[in-house]
Amino acid sequence: MIKALLRKLLSPVLRYRGDAPGLYLSFDDGPHPVVTPQVLDALERGGVKATFFMIGQEMERHPALVAEVRERGHAIALHGFTHRHCSDMSWREQLDDLRRMRAVAARFGVRLRSYRPAYGELSVLRIAWCLLNRVKIVMWSFETRDSFVQQASELEARVTPQALTDGDILLFHDDTPVTAQALPRLLDNARAAGLRFGVLETV
Repeated sequence: MIKALLRKLLSPVLRYRGDAPGLYLSFDDGPHPVVTPQVLDALERGGVKATFFMIGQEMERHPALVAEVRERGHAIALHGFTHRHCSDMSWREQLDDLRRMRAVAARFGVRLRSYRPAYGELSVLRIAWCLLNRVKIVMWSFETRDSFVQQASELEARVTPQALTDGDILLFHDDTPVTAQALPRLLDNARAAGLRFGVLETV
């Protein structure tokens, strides 16, 4: 009950679901030099757009991939400059991470409208910073746990049309090979069930 109340109070800045009808694919932790292109190819074949929550450090390491994600029509959001646990960072380090994230977004011409904290860990400072900077914190409603499975078939068994509901924000990772392998089948299954897809950055 307390969690539901907090979500309602923070609704101007905090989002766990997209608008129904539709499913919203999101990919964290990239861009990755091997897996991100595979994910992009699978999305293109399926005719689906997604939102990529990128780590600032990885954007600096792979600038061409940032451009490719944008050129293919996908949305880019930020996932912090680094990928550290909130509990391991002082308030100064958290603020520095947010500032560096905003700076790298500006350098790449990314309009910083959405942010997903590493590990989904929130703090009062992060929430206040997003409120002041008019940045929406976008979490997820369906965790695929793709980072924890070994085979594409395991992921396909978990992410079924029956397990999904309209408005779900699905959490994937584009640094996980299993995700790229399973994605074509997941998209086919969803479409066969009549499910549609949207893009978080445009809702």
